[in-house]
Amino acid sequence: MRIGIKLALIALSFFGVANAREPIRIDASSDASAQTSWNQMLAQASRQTQQKLQVAMLQLNLSGVNSAYEVVGSPDLQNLSIMRIKDKVAGLTAEQIIELADRTSTVKVEQHSR
Repeated sequence: MRIGIKLALIALSFFGVANAREPIRIDASSDASAQTSWNQMLAQASRQTQQKLQVAMLQLNLSGVNSAYEVVGSPDLQNLSIMRIKDKVAGLTAEQIIELADRTSTVKVEQHSR
């Protein structure tokens, strides 16, 4: 009987490790799924990571934009969101999105502490 209990406890601990929380990835299969996974990613992130993710999303949205004139002239650029860049960040985790923005963005954003 004791062996059965020990085996059950070992199996449960293994199951817990195997099902440890995986990082959320952007699901780009639709605009709605991209927005949902983005919201989940932000909710799970620390405050500092949330700020980095928001900046990364802005950087990726504005990548290749050279002036404010371009933003004013393009309705697409006036609604910056995860949906606009979902194909760029499809399947990426928060850390990977931040890294991608740092590596590829032409936009630099300064963050100030409060």
